[in-house]
Amino acid sequence: MHKDFTHEMNDVLFRRFFKTWQDARAGENVPTRKAITLRDFAAFAPDLLIYELHAPDDLRCRLMGSHISDRVKTYSQDINWLALVADDMQEAGKIWWCNLFGTPCAGLMQFSTGFINGTSRISRALLLPIEHSPGVVHLLTLATASDVYDVGDPRDKLTISHDCFQTRYIDIGLGLPEAVPEAQDHKVLNETYSSRIFID
Repeated sequence: MHKDFTHEMNDVLFRRFFKTWQDARAGENVPTRKAITLRDFAAFAPDLLIYELHAPDDLRCRLMGSHISDRVKTYSQDINWLALVADDMQEAGKIWWCNLFGTPCAGLMQFSTGFINGTSRISRALLLPIEHSPGVVHLLTLATASDVYDVGDPRDKLTISHDCFQTRYIDIGLGLPEAVPEAQDHKVLNETYSSRIFID
């Protein structure tokens, strides 16, 4: 698996998603929620989420595609997703999400998810800002998951970013967050696990 996962932007699905979002933009503005039509985004629907930030430590999901709901199973889209982030990644996670919403900018992230049944997967997500209402930004997100890379003991709860959390900000013409690196490898999946998933 590549440590620098930004090559994922060359993935056909991610490139199509980004272009569809770009086509919905009005000039240099962030596209409005009304411009994000089911017809245009139908091909991505099973892997789509729309995130909204209620507070710096409260991230909710307004929409969740069927592939994602199948993976998280017992969790509804209205839970606070930041509450499920691993303890040692909580602060980094808050900064990441607040910067995406606040700038606004696009982002690419790679992260692990530990499921209740003890399995763990690596996911990649491309996050693109949309204007829900004047001054209110949501994040239209395409999230894909790898095969299982680890099987351990059952967990009490879903845990996000326990083995991996890597982020990249993407300038969409509105600038990038100040005082933070454009790319950060907060936690990189170790080589033992990496070799179980991808062969370059």
